[in-house]
Amino acid sequence: MRFRTRAGVAVTLLCALVLAGCSGASGHRSAVRVGYPFDGVTRFGEAERRVLHDAEERLVAGCMNGRGFDYEPSEQNENESGADNPYGLLSPERAADNGYGMTMRAVRNSSTDEKNENRKDRNDSPERNIALNGEKENRKTITTDTGTELTFATDGCLHEARTEVYGESWDRAFYTMQDLSNEVIRGVTGSKEFSEDQRHWSECMSSAGHEYETLQGPLRTIREKLDERGPNKNIAGLELSLAEQDARCQRRVGLAETVREVQRAEEAEVLRGHRARLRELRKLRSAALDNARAVMADD
Repeated sequence: MRFRTRAGVAVTLLCALVLAGCSGASGHRSAVRVGYPFDGVTRFGEAERRVLHDAEERLVAGCMNGRGFDYEPSEQNENESGADNPYGLLSPERAADNGYGMTMRAVRNSSTDEKNENRKDRNDSPERNIALNGEKENRKTITTDTGTELTFATDGCLHEARTEVYGESWDRAFYTMQDLSNEVIRGVTGSKEFSEDQRHWSECMSSAGHEYETLQGPLRTIREKLDERGPNKNIAGLELSLAEQDARCQRRVGLAETVREVQRAEEAEVLRGHRARLRELRKLRSAALDNARAVMADD
């Protein structure tokens, strides 16, 4: 069956996912919830990402118009994974509802990409580029607490809009905590406890006919098929099937419980000397959302 429109694909896949999810895992014990390190301070939910993006785009448009250039705001592309943790952990309930969320995200992004390609602001003159991105000689470099160097222009509309939403202190605080979060994640996935549970998970998957050594294997399979063929019903069905078996095996070996305990220990170790920065980012994060909502409410 050929799909004529992206909207048709989205509706069909949504129906497939919902119908398959109707027989989802119920009657099981409550799933152990494990999120990103430090309560996900470096992450935003889907609705939050949308309002932040839209606010920045509105401010960029106003800035560019003030400098004599047209600018049509873009729609947000869901590049950020919809996963609620960085380890590939998946509850049976979520797996039954939406698999890994990859096929539906691909459908949404393909529609957004098409709209963004048709934007009217095609004038890529040097003058317009400077107004948008700033001049090289006005670039600034900052160093995070973890040693990461960040270089950015300070006189373009993109920087002006970003600063208005997130504030002057955002980058140093955010990228410091992002580095620390990544350190925690590496500590968890490199631990003997995680490796042992992952090995048992692999054996469980193998017994069900799926040969994967790591939790990223099933995700890689779906990603490759989406890259090759684009979203379709067959891939949606495969995603649901893989995700449900994946989640069953994770629960069987108690992977989420292990990750939760190891992550707590890693966070305590990594955060030494950086607690003030974590508190700062939490405040900046809340302020950024308030700023973005105020921008979008100002009609």
